[in-house]
Amino acid sequence: MKKHNLYKTGLTAILFALYGGLFTACSETEFDAKYIDESQFEVSSDQMGYLADIDGRTEFSSFEIQAGTSKDVTLLLKATKPSSSVSEVTLTYDEEVLKRYNEETENDFTAFPSGNVLLSAGGAMTLPENTQVSEGLKVSFTTTEEMEAGKTYVIPLQAKVTQGSLKFSGKSSSYLIFVKLLENLGDNFKGENAVKLFSVIETNETNPLNHLCFTLKDSKKYLFDYVVLFCDNIVLDQETGTVHALHNDNIVKILNNKDKYLKPLQDRGMKIILGIMADHTHASIANLKPETAQVFARYMKTVCDTYGLDGFFYDDEYDNPQVPTPPGFWATKSPEYAARLMYEMKRIMPDKINIAYILGNLRDMSSEGCVIDGNAVKDYVDYVMCDYNDRNIEIAPIYPGIDKTRWGMYSQEFNRGFWAKDEYLQEIKDEQYAHFIFAMDPFRSSFNTPIGSNIYQTQQDALQKIGQILYGEDVVYDGKPYPKDF
Repeated sequence: MKKHNLYKTGLTAILFALYGGLFTACSETEFDAKYIDESQFEVSSDQMGYLADIDGRTEFSSFEIQAGTSKDVTLLLKATKPSSSVSEVTLTYDEEVLKRYNEETENDFTAFPSGNVLLSAGGAMTLPENTQVSEGLKVSFTTTEEMEAGKTYVIPLQAKVTQGSLKFSGKSSSYLIFVKLLENLGDNFKGENAVKLFSVIETNETNPLNHLCFTLKDSKKYLFDYVVLFCDNIVLDQETGTVHALHNDNIVKILNNKDKYLKPLQDRGMKIILGIMADHTHASIANLKPETAQVFARYMKTVCDTYGLDGFFYDDEYDNPQVPTPPGFWATKSPEYAARLMYEMKRIMPDKINIAYILGNLRDMSSEGCVIDGNAVKDYVDYVMCDYNDRNIEIAPIYPGIDKTRWGMYSQEFNRGFWAKDEYLQEIKDEQYAHFIFAMDPFRSSFNTPIGSNIYQTQQDALQKIGQILYGEDVVYDGKPYPKDF
């Protein structure tokens, strides 16, 4: 197994070299002019086309599929404006699209077997006159016995105009569908439309294996879907000028012993998310310049690949602004800078999950500046978590386009007694929101001793209500908790 202390030195050297190239003899204006791909924003009298799925995701989308099953994905041909003529486009499976993506992002994704991909209507798409959206084209794919469980495969698609005035620019003519193959959906699969339950734990105090202690009585399914390791730190190294993570000793110990602390959870279907926040240096998730964000995203891809993580949780707290501003950083923070980091992380790791904690500069991502290279917030943020006291927050205006099943409503804090009332849980159930809890730990006194203000109860009471209201079953606690031993 790769260890943090074995690769960090070499990676830091690489980052330092990259930073040297990025920050030498360049002004901020030169950075911006060099980085931005203006092709997607070109003012043109032409009718420009692009591909998107039915949820509006452009360039790529990602899915999970069980071994031995099939799935359909619907793609649309869209245009920037209507035209007086009909345009015909042919969509084909093309491995060159994936080859270019792998080279650009330094990935090594494998193509989904072409013989198991079927395009409806032979890949023909028609954009009628005076319209901007075509009928849907169905991309159907089926796994094979030769495909490896746990691996992500990619369906690369290329569009070509065969008739009409429609034009493509840059990457708008290609589309990638990332497909992660699951051996099974895990013992925590509670149904296609079941509420997703996230547990954010304090790794300085809590063993993640405690999530194995809770199952649903009748179905025997494990209660939790996601486990967030809170929290690692994004840190500015003053000696080298680089920014890196893996600063929290407890996180490092858990990751370096992932087979003991994380694999048992993932084997049962739970996904492991790494929390990221500042650590009293200038570096935060909301003040990295584009080039710095790119370098940090590549660093985090190495971390993700090394430890088999499933995504990231972003928290904008505990930075310490520095004067003068270090190279590669903005002097102040903004939602737009946070958007850039999350976009860069998603761009290089499209099959990983991004979760935004609605706090600080992540509180409102609705500005035009949060649209990065044509990608809206819904394209790079998968879930949002409301703060514990935000009982009446409106998600739609501040995170436009994100489906309500990705809204983490009425979050609970198990250590301080911020519980969700029964009517809140019922609303979560009825609306199919997601739900987040923080600081679950059988070794805290609140596990058995009631605390709280609006509700006076224990952790076990809160978990029982989650099981009964969200899933219609009692929660079984096995009484065999795991102490922190790292």
